[in-house]
Amino acid sequence: MQNKMPVKVLEFLFDALTDKSPRRRTIGRTKGAIELSQAILAKGWAYISQLEDLLLETDHRTSRIDIEALATYFELPLRSVFQKPRFVTASAMAFRSLSVMDAAALLVYLEDIGFDTNPMLLIEGLLPTLASASHVTGSEWTVLAYQRLRQKTQTTIRADAIDKDGEWASNKLKDTTGRRLEFTRVGAQPYQLQVRGPKHRKPRHEFVTCEYCGHEYTKGDPEAALTHRAEHARVRRCLDPTPVKQFKDRLLTAKEPELVIDSSPIWMHRQMYERAFRFKREMQFDFTQWEGSARHKNAYPESQAYLFADHTAAYGPGAIVGACAFWKDEARWRLRWVWVCPNMRRAGVLTRRWAQFLARYGDFELDLPLSPAMGTFIAKHGSDRQKNFIKDFKAEA
Repeated sequence: MQNKMPVKVLEFLFDALTDKSPRRRTIGRTKGAIELSQAILAKGWAYISQLEDLLLETDHRTSRIDIEALATYFELPLRSVFQKPRFVTASAMAFRSLSVMDAAALLVYLEDIGFDTNPMLLIEGLLPTLASASHVTGSEWTVLAYQRLRQKTQTTIRADAIDKDGEWASNKLKDTTGRRLEFTRVGAQPYQLQVRGPKHRKPRHEFVTCEYCGHEYTKGDPEAALTHRAEHARVRRCLDPTPVKQFKDRLLTAKEPELVIDSSPIWMHRQMYERAFRFKREMQFDFTQWEGSARHKNAYPESQAYLFADHTAAYGPGAIVGACAFWKDEARWRLRWVWVCPNMRRAGVLTRRWAQFLARYGDFELDLPLSPAMGTFIAKHGSDRQKNFIKDFKAEA
């Protein structure tokens, strides 16, 4: 989080967290805390006044903090909430509130920085609602991860201003739960609060790039590993393809089985998109030169493309070893891009189709820039016009 906290609010935190007066050890399981939590869960909203009461039930030091300022710092949206009127024309009183999910997240954040809150009173009621969620907000993620990350976090809060002429001084303490707090002042002003949970350990994760698929991820992070696995498999389907049943069947039945146009099946458009994406990555272009996606067809009649079937038996019947795309500008066609999986390059994939392309699209133009391999191919197999085009391009370069 890159936010910075107002100096006055950070000063209140300093004062509250260094308060050494005795605290009761109920840790939030008082009758009042339970009743307030149940009321918040029932309506789905936590009035600021209710949050203040709930916090005071768990830790009297919270009387010194500004809940709304902390909610703003932690990017938790405050809303004006009304009790639903019986008549739409009736007046209603607004209450400054947080959603119950954001309120639970706030309690977690306050516990992380050293207050004796008890987020579980709300979290226990919220976890069942997240069981089937496919996507979560930041607050929902905080609720889901609470039990796994409790007392393991490190939190750093900095002030939004600094006394440039002051001297730096740090004060460290360890509270009764084992948290290690470090208060840094510059002159008389608070500058930074850093809190490490009693179970916090320095992460041993390593940021790496997979040589095969190019995906950057954090080694040792289970979530990152799953993301990498999915991306790795996606890339492998292009780089080391296996037979695609629909394509294998199409090669036996269709008149032009490799041709992809607006009326072609959606699976062909998906396969085209994946190869276009690989071409984009390899050539380091800013955008994918294909108007379709994994969900939608390329419906432009000016676009025609081809999926290349394996003719060498290296990958088997129905394997897609490459693709290319054409676009018609007014009366002339141009070849936008060609991509062939690395192990099939210089295996005649494009050569055996080039005469067919010239017959269908005439003396078509070529999109720039061209890779060195494509430049060599045109110099050998291209039409006279295409060869001259390559020579002129090299001369200008």
